[in-house]
Amino acid sequence: MPTFALYNRRSAALQPVADSVVNFLVRNHCNVVLHQNVLCENTDLQRFETHFDLQRIGTVDFMVSIGGDGSFIDAANLVGDLGIPLVGVNTGRVGFLSAIKKDDTEACLRMLLDGQYTLESRSLLHIEGSAPLSLDTHFVVNDVTVRATDSDSINAITVSAGGRHVNTYWADGLIVATPTGSTAYSMSCGGPILHPQTDVVVLTPIASHSLNVRPLVIPAGQTLEIAVDGRGGKYSLCVDTQRVILDDSVRLFITKEQFNIQTVLFDNADFYATIREKLLWGLDKRND
Repeated sequence: MPTFALYNRRSAALQPVADSVVNFLVRNHCNVVLHQNVLCENTDLQRFETHFDLQRIGTVDFMVSIGGDGSFIDAANLVGDLGIPLVGVNTGRVGFLSAIKKDDTEACLRMLLDGQYTLESRSLLHIEGSAPLSLDTHFVVNDVTVRATDSDSINAITVSAGGRHVNTYWADGLIVATPTGSTAYSMSCGGPILHPQTDVVVLTPIASHSLNVRPLVIPAGQTLEIAVDGRGGKYSLCVDTQRVILDDSVRLFITKEQFNIQTVLFDNADFYATIREKLLWGLDKRND
């Protein structure tokens, strides 16, 4: 009898999907633990365990996130280094991380119960600062972004990798993305799409003021050091869904995290098919 933990961001719009997932799991004799965000006023889910301390609960076989990729990342932050496989029900738009389409929810959950899946290990990054960073978690699923605050503009972002100077970026900001995050903000700024199993990191400038500067892919094992020189003396640091404002004196150190997250890959899934579908590749009459 497997145990499923469910998470979504607090939203009444997601409640019908959450109800559907819970009802399917209960009908199939699964244990269910709900994050308090799943509970809305007009629901009968209050009978389920909602004390969402995954270490205290003990064995949890799967973590299910309902929503978009932001919800998936939040769920990953709850799982941390516990090794609980993550699977996302996509109720958003593009959703590279949330593998289950809303209309296919029950069919995919059936595949999960029938063992028709594999686990895909995805590498993470770890971030520290020369001064303490006010972050709930220090591991990175998608990306680290350094950019100007609302009122200031960044002049220069100096990056070294493995103790060697890489570049001083004159840009509006810089994205350091994992392979998982390569299909997020980095891609929208012209960065390359990386296969999830590659062991690399991509540096993608945001609106570079030098036209000959391009995204750079480097090995994930090299320690990155980032220093910011901005006009206003402060800059914005975004780590996945977290954001803090830092003084220019704070340097950042990004390394490969010591643990990975595990995502569910269904037997009928294919990364290349996913990017063709999500990015509308191949919409050409010559491919008919």
